[in-house]
Amino acid sequence: MLATHRHLALFRVGTYPPTRLLLQNFFIYSSADNGLLKMLPPCREPSFDYTRPNGRRPTHPKAPPRLLNTSSLGLWCGLGEDFVVVELSLYIPSNRLTVFADICLLRSSCTPGRQLGGRWESMRVEILSGDDPDEHELWQLSCWRTETIIPFGQWLCWVDYNRGILFCDMSELQGPPTISFLMFPVDKFPLTSNRIGTWSSRYRGVSVVSHGRELKFVNVTRQDDIPLGALKPGTGFTITCHTLDVLGWCSGMRLPWKVDYKVTSDELWHTNPQLPPNILMFPRVDIDRPDVVHFLYIEFGYANKNMWTVSIDMSTKAAESFSVYIDRKDSPQSDDGDFTMKKSMSPWPFLPCEFPEFLHLSRERR
Repeated sequence: MLATHRHLALFRVGTYPPTRLLLQNFFIYSSADNGLLKMLPPCREPSFDYTRPNGRRPTHPKAPPRLLNTSSLGLWCGLGEDFVVVELSLYIPSNRLTVFADICLLRSSCTPGRQLGGRWESMRVEILSGDDPDEHELWQLSCWRTETIIPFGQWLCWVDYNRGILFCDMSELQGPPTISFLMFPVDKFPLTSNRIGTWSSRYRGVSVVSHGRELKFVNVTRQDDIPLGALKPGTGFTITCHTLDVLGWCSGMRLPWKVDYKVTSDELWHTNPQLPPNILMFPRVDIDRPDVVHFLYIEFGYANKNMWTVSIDMSTKAAESFSVYIDRKDSPQSDDGDFTMKKSMSPWPFLPCEFPEFLHLSRERR
């Protein structure tokens, strides 16, 4: 599963491990289709040519299907059954005076049966323009790497947890989308594009809450400056949550991020003595209760790590739950042994989504 938005889910089926003859098919699942997977038409748009001003190569009708980059592929759902699947990558010309987004997208055209209609399109869209672009923003974009893609309101958002968010406006489906860049409200940005020793995706999270009306950014800042591992004795961390002021941002506000709360580890450990004195990672705000943040607590020091899920009400600083997620001793013998072993070796954050609501499943906590 690559992405979800509202009642739709995007799946990829392909060969693994990757080979030179990689096969790749994409399917859309709708909660209204009684379990029917509909295949997207293959993308035959040529890859971008960076020697051409507009990046476009001539299209050949018999060209083999293009392999799309799944790490840069997002799904945005409009009203009804209309949706857009978008691949986005950045192009920085040698003069570095502006930055472009190279976009390949499919606008849906629903037809009966198992094959979806529609046509893939390629386009190059300028992100920053003007006589005097912000050099700091240009530098951040030149170091860009997409780490997650999130639909929010009328936008599809590409997130680099070291830099910020690219907002791709999907409200005008008949023409090229407009794209804006917003940096995160943090004090330090990496000085180079080198990702060695940077683990921002472990300590930061962007969440869409309140039925898609608010976007929140949670940042866990370590006091010991260790990139990854257990906290140094005598140190702690601070959790800060910001909410994006959408109206202020759209009207040109320079600092559209508003601070919701700032909580220290000492405050959490004082209120919740049952919490181990270690770092909390992978923050995600509860989509139904914006004051609650979910974390993973990882026991460092083992190849196959024990992990717990921790849910904290930030308004009261009280831990609502602390439960085992992965027990390395039981993982090989469990029914989901392969899954839990993989998660233990390479943990990733949970994927918040509205999809269960459209499946009419119970959302009560048990």
